[in-house]
Amino acid sequence: MVRALREASVALWRTGTVGALSAIAIGASLLLVGLFVLMVDAAQGLGAAVKDRVEVDIYLKDGTSRSDARKIADDVAAIPGVAEAAYVDKAAASKEFREMFGNDLLDALSTNPLPASVRVRFDPEGDVTTAARQVVSEVQDHRRVESVDGGEGWLGGLDQALDIATGLATFLGVVLCVACAFAVSNTSKLMVLAQREAIEVMRLVGATAAFVRATFLLGGALQGTIGGLIAATVLMMSDQVTGNWFVSDASLSHGSVAIVLVGLGLALGVIGSLASLNRVLQAITP
Repeated sequence: MVRALREASVALWRTGTVGALSAIAIGASLLLVGLFVLMVDAAQGLGAAVKDRVEVDIYLKDGTSRSDARKIADDVAAIPGVAEAAYVDKAAASKEFREMFGNDLLDALSTNPLPASVRVRFDPEGDVTTAARQVVSEVQDHRRVESVDGGEGWLGGLDQALDIATGLATFLGVVLCVACAFAVSNTSKLMVLAQREAIEVMRLVGATAAFVRATFLLGGALQGTIGGLIAATVLMMSDQVTGNWFVSDASLSHGSVAIVLVGLGLALGVIGSLASLNRVLQAITP
């Protein structure tokens, strides 16, 4: 294995500028993949943070008793995805209004016009949009309910935007990975052609076909790893800049993504080599 690795390093070195440019291209592609991953993770984290603040207000008709309001709150709390359903009476609604807008508006009125309500909060780990729609569906025809402020319309839009962003990033990531594998494949062909005489010598001294293939597979893996290290290094160096683009709710760190990029580069190096080696080796060896 050590000898095969040494031969692979020599073969990669002999590709010269082409091999270096290929490694840089792989690094640039993997860097873009890493940035896409961080951006999508940040978008998902931001979406979760927004959903954590989502509330549905169920406004009750005047004259609704406290026991009826509690019954509505208990029924809503039993809906999957609902974290809390709290009864807010007219006095509490008035207090909240004064804290937000001051006393002038309500003091000008002889009675408190604000309705009692049931305020619903959701589990951000669940499907908030579906839960909000179910709450609205369950209570909108209730005889004690005046109206429901659900906000399910913009929640659906948020989910759709996140799905589009995730799908687009996945597509671009796959395209870039294919481009990386293609770059490694082409460089692997050059490595084999540059080592044609060395391959003949290895065969004459008893090297098996498996050893020859292992040598160039290691060369592809080495090239992919170098590209991954380039991408990981640039990503970590840009942490201070790109960190400002991503919200604190993101679950992935630059370090964890950098490690994945190195492993992905190695895997793509092997795949790219496999895609070209058999055909090229068969063409130049008996």
